[in-house]
Amino acid sequence: MNKTILGYVPVESPIYAIHPFVKLFFLLVVSLFPLFISAPEWNIALVIVLLLLMWFSRVDMRTLRIYVPIAISMGTVILISYTLLGGVHPEFELLAQVAGVRIYWERLRDAVVVYFRILPMIFTMVFFLSTSRERDMIVAMRSIRVPFVVTYVFAMALRAAGMVLEDFSIVRQAEQARGFDTRGKSLPYKIRKYVMYMIPLFALSLRRSEEFTNALIARGFAFTGEASRVKRADFILTHYPFKPLDMALTLLIALSFIVLLVMRYGFGSFALEDSLLIAWLRSLLT
Repeated sequence: MNKTILGYVPVESPIYAIHPFVKLFFLLVVSLFPLFISAPEWNIALVIVLLLLMWFSRVDMRTLRIYVPIAISMGTVILISYTLLGGVHPEFELLAQVAGVRIYWERLRDAVVVYFRILPMIFTMVFFLSTSRERDMIVAMRSIRVPFVVTYVFAMALRAAGMVLEDFSIVRQAEQARGFDTRGKSLPYKIRKYVMYMIPLFALSLRRSEEFTNALIARGFAFTGEASRVKRADFILTHYPFKPLDMALTLLIALSFIVLLVMRYGFGSFALEDSLLIAWLRSLLT
């Protein structure tokens, strides 16, 4: 198994045949798709495509279960913000009034649209982080000649996030080895325990940052002075040649984005007025 930022994928995963820059380009471009799509069913279709890509990449689909509570809580917050806390709008169509709170059709519709715009963005990030390693990020950014300082800071931030998750798991396992179990405890108690985890995690983060700094100094790296202006050879790029398949995928992603813009603003496609899901929801509630 190969460790990625969020999990593991098999050594023989087809995703490794693709250059890291293509995956980064996919993240940057595809995550913009929902911004130009108003009809929720098209964003749902994009989520399905992303799930199929994860399955094709042999990502352990069981890891997606941890995102179900996040998706539910996010949807709940959006729904409450747009309906119960949406304010008074006499110009909107009133669906119901509960305990003095007015629920309008337009606000409920907007909540659905916003939720299904955010969801594909999250799945795009999850797909990227589930199939990419820190080294892939460095290769992708160095391929487009991003300065070393920016590449280093970004890569270390991602690496630190992965290490914090690992350290959190170690702390939890250490507690369980000593007989501590949070099952059956109240929610406030669990929240207090999670806050207390911050102390050892913060101490471990400081220790690791010092180790990173000492390792860089020992290798002659510097961000200021003469040493920072020395041109470094990107030996790692020699292991990641940009193949014709990578060029074809990059052009396909860029072309898909151009087609989306033309369809949206040239032909009025993906508009909210043409959404079958919104029409069905309206007929259900009115």
